Amino acid sequence: MQPDCKRVYKRVEGVEFNETHDGMLVYDETGEKVHFVNLTASAILELCDGETDVEDMTNIMQEAFDLPAPPVEEVNECVTVLLSQGLIRVCGQS
Repeated sequence: MQPDCKRVYKRVEGVEFNETHDGMLVYDETGEKVHFVNLTASAILELCDGETDVEDMTNIMQEAFDLPAPPVEEVNECVTVLLSQGLIRVCGQS
């Protein structure tokens, strides 16, 4: 399932985020798993704030990384992976 460009995502509860020099370590307390996400995925994870939709994420990433076009496919893929790993959820869902 591809993320809807107007859908808003939020980081899940029970997950601890620790920034590193090259990304973020994410500890899922409930699943007792540790994830490492790179700088790009860290930025997208930070944008999963319950207010920023996917379309805005792509525009923010374009500006932040000085890209010629919004990275729509890349952001959608990253959101899909973060969802599948249980690190984010669709806003409005528990």
